[in-house]
Formats: sequence, C-alpha cells, structure tokens
Amino acid sequence: MHLEQKCTGNDARELAASSPPFGPGFGTDVASRTETIEVWGSSFGDPGSDFCEFRAFDAGGDEIARTRIGGY
Repeated sequence: MHLEQKCTGNDARELAASSPPFGPGFGTDVASRTETIEVWGSSFGDPGSDFCEFRAFDAGGDEIARTRIGGY
C-alpha cells in the first residue's frame, strides 16, 4: 500500500465530502472537521482485491475517519 494523494485545508474538506468512487463520502460532521486527508492505494503486487483507503485527520493530527473503497 502506498500514499497516492494528500490534501489539506479546503481541498481536504471538499474531497472528504465527495461521493464514491471519487471520494470517501464522509458526512458533514467529519468533512467539516477534516484538515488533512490522505488517499492510500493498493499496489498491483499486493495480495487481495484492489482498493483506495481514505483517512481524514483533524487540525490536531488525530485520525477522525477512515474508509476503504474497492478498485482504483
């Protein structure tokens, strides 16, 4: 698994609220508190199904949400 994308500020909040498959579809309670979002993806050589994982962090750097969506 590797880091595909990292966004902060307004870009992070917009991505957090975006619907799948282009975003995690976090609710407004999470999206409004998101300061950083990371998008992690599986690699072709990883075992199992392909996926993207979205991780949302607040201003203090604490993870507040995580979800995994199948595919790339």
